[in-house]
Amino acid sequence: MKKRIEIYSLISGLVFLISGIAKAINISVFINVITQYGFENLKFIAVLIVLAEVFVGLLLVFQVWQKWSALAGVLMLIGFTLIYTYGIVFQNIEDCGCFGEITVLNTSPVFTFLKNAVLIYLLIAVWRKGINKQNLNKWITATALTLMCLVAFMSGYTYKKTGKKYEEKPATAIENSVLKEFISTSKDSTYLVFAFSYTCPSCLNSIANLKEYEQSGVVDKVVGLALENPVAEEKFIEIFKPNFSITNCSKELLLRITTNLPTAYYIKNDSVMMALSGELPCGFLFNPSAY
Repeated sequence: MKKRIEIYSLISGLVFLISGIAKAINISVFINVITQYGFENLKFIAVLIVLAEVFVGLLLVFQVWQKWSALAGVLMLIGFTLIYTYGIVFQNIEDCGCFGEITVLNTSPVFTFLKNAVLIYLLIAVWRKGINKQNLNKWITATALTLMCLVAFMSGYTYKKTGKKYEEKPATAIENSVLKEFISTSKDSTYLVFAFSYTCPSCLNSIANLKEYEQSGVVDKVVGLALENPVAEEKFIEIFKPNFSITNCSKELLLRITTNLPTAYYIKNDSVMMALSGELPCGFLFNPSAY
């Protein structure tokens, strides 16, 4: 029995560690998921969630305070599952964001619910039969502190990137950009490529401004690149009646372009001149003549 509980604790802990570290590698992806669920004002807790996952994972892997760490894991999984269910039912979102941008692990809802159910079963067994013996030693303490510091650094570094609103950089020829797969340009025309989600609040708050860009002559053409979601797309078109073309993209494809939604790209002279992340300003405040 003791050996089985140790194996359950190890398996559960490794899943928590992989999940937390995967999010920390590029936490902006996880922040986008939180935003799409409609919790934009709570995106600051993304780092806390990652650190909590890693901390619980370390306790479970090292068999430290098994009962309490298993109970914490069960409560976290129940909370994640309830939020995920809310996203599916009310926001038409099937991306749990469990493993950040490692999209091969963020699979179907069935897999996500099954994974969570199995983990909850394992953790309940650990909680019931485990012990709260403190197995800390210098090696475990040093390893845990090192990993926690590394995860905190990665989370903070990639979180900082999400705060950039305007990214000015040397012009990148469109032929050297992944955007070439979605748009054909003419050197004498200007374009705004807008990457967005049909359920992201910041994206939706930008649509009214976006519709003005082509209509008022700020750019010659607006192209939308949307995270595919057939149900949300139908509602989006009905409400916003977009006057620009939209290409639906899989999450894997959109991640090749940006990890921040929404992000707009200003294209001039067949080159990407500027990237704007976050809510799009109105055309009156955008000064294309500066580029």
